[in-house]
Amino acid sequence: MDVLLSTDVGAEIDDQWAIAHLALSPRVNLLGIVTTHTPYLTAQSSAEIAQEVLNHLPLREKPPVVPGSSTPLESADKPQQNEGIAFILETARCYSPEKPLTLLTIGAATDAASALLLDPSIAQRVRMVSMAFHSVQNGGREFNVQNDPKAWQVILETSVPLTIGSAEMCIRYLTLSRERAKELFGGISQAADYLVGLLEWWFAEHSDTCRAVTGKEDAWPIWDETVTAHLLGLTEVEVLPRPRLLDNLDLEFRSGEDTIRWIKAVHSDALWSDLIALLRW
Repeated sequence: MDVLLSTDVGAEIDDQWAIAHLALSPRVNLLGIVTTHTPYLTAQSSAEIAQEVLNHLPLREKPPVVPGSSTPLESADKPQQNEGIAFILETARCYSPEKPLTLLTIGAATDAASALLLDPSIAQRVRMVSMAFHSVQNGGREFNVQNDPKAWQVILETSVPLTIGSAEMCIRYLTLSRERAKELFGGISQAADYLVGLLEWWFAEHSDTCRAVTGKEDAWPIWDETVTAHLLGLTEVEVLPRPRLLDNLDLEFRSGEDTIRWIKAVHSDALWSDLIALLRW
């Protein structure tokens, strides 16, 4: 399965887990990583962190890391242009509706939206799987969408096939406690210890945030692993009408034949078992 990843790695610590899982999986051909922005992280800074993650993994060949956008879209009709977006466009042109490229977004969707604005035909040649939105009910009140709501307005107005893993669902199925992370991954390998160490650092530095999200100061959702789980066939989905994202971040559901898929469950035990096997080296 040919995959491009768009990530704001460095904003939290879950992107690193997803990068490791995708890069190590023999079922995924990770063609490249395009890095993007947060209010406190540039695409270039994110690219440096992505390279650091790859350097901790036992890889014969590392996928290229290309910086994308460092700011959100100014408007829904003005795409950005940069090296990362050019990489998405160049790669996507080699695919077709019969054999689509999988584009994963686990950060701001600026670069995916810009690519679709610059070449609308790629909506027929890619499928998107994204960690985004709080939930069907609470719409775009979630970190990734809030970092560029105009990008999501663009994406939802296209016909690109789309699967979404929401924050609410990730909290329910992908939360790891300190105890559980050490039980599953502790001492497996240097790469596993690196990932557990990131989680330990997050608990130490962001205990209040952890408590606000999960109710515990030593538990945190590995949000972005939702896209990996979906690629590996470890999710359950529901199909709903394709919505519009309003300026107030509500979702407005429209009648019609266009639909998107929402991940409603992740088989997390199987997901963690798959990552454990990959980290044993």
